[in-house]
Amino acid sequence: MNVTTIVKMLTVSKAKASFSGIARNVVRSRKPVIVRVPNGFIQIAPYDLPEDVPAFPAGSLKLLPREAGLHNTLGESL
Repeated sequence: MNVTTIVKMLTVSKAKASFSGIARNVVRSRKPVIVRVPNGFIQIAPYDLPEDVPAFPAGSLKLLPREAGLHNTLGESL
């Protein structure tokens, strides 16, 4: 199976000329586009922002004594 049948492939000059339209189509269709550049390829793909995770209420998480000792040490004492 040829890759170009699955993913749309463009040259860099075509992509530069109509980048905003290509970007809108990628977001709308959810299908990536591959652009051929002189040194290889780049991919323009849709990206979903992750959902925000609400912060835990203060005091709802308790650290074990070992965790408290390692807290803010970046694991240097492991």
